[in-house]
Amino acid sequence: MLNKDVIEKHDKRGGIAFEPGDVLYGKLRPYLQNWLNPQFKGIALGDFWVLNPTDISSGFLFVLIRTPTFERVANESTGTKMPRADWQNVSNTEFSIPLRKEEQEAIGALFQKLDSLIALHQRERAGV
Repeated sequence: MLNKDVIEKHDKRGGIAFEPGDVLYGKLRPYLQNWLNPQFKGIALGDFWVLNPTDISSGFLFVLIRTPTFERVANESTGTKMPRADWQNVSNTEFSIPLRKEEQEAIGALFQKLDSLIALHQRERAGV
């Protein structure tokens, strides 16, 4: 659950600040697929990587972290009771990325639209 109201948080952990355009990836039990492409400021509490894209579109990065290749690499975890994605493993993996930022943004926008359409269809089927 996402709680946007930090005042309601009764948590002593400091967390990691994030900005619009950052991408959050839940590294604890990565198979749970805890990821977010927030369009607001906030604090990530818990085991999250806050990815700050500099040479890549954040929309494309959000698509990339949800690919089977990224998921496979991230699920090569460390730990048994509380498996976490290993940054060394992920950061040493090569991923194909379009060179032109316009192409990255177009891919990110396409998948965002698809995600919205799927969510709308699911809500309609659930009668919400």
